[in-house]
Amino acid sequence: MAAENRGPLMHARIGMLRALNRNVERVFNPSRKDTHCGKAQVKEGSMTTVWIYVDTNKEVGDVDHLKVFATPELADEWFKENDPEGVAFEYEVME
Repeated sequence: MAAENRGPLMHARIGMLRALNRNVERVFNPSRKDTHCGKAQVKEGSMTTVWIYVDTNKEVGDVDHLKVFATPELADEWFKENDPEGVAFEYEVME
């Protein structure tokens, strides 16, 4: 369907990449972990909710396309400095 412009191209891309890499074992490399935003501040207990902001002016895959906040206070603080008219939606974390 994607080849005939009748379906989502991303689904075709994902399917092809999964087929090409079906025998490749994925191994986490901690030295590649991106820490440009600093260390997360974890409070007692498990996190059940996050707040997500989507910047529709950025392309999907851009590092600034999505922002995830642990608390609404952190989101509000970021909005005051970066996007006063922006909003974040609450998303329940699945364990």
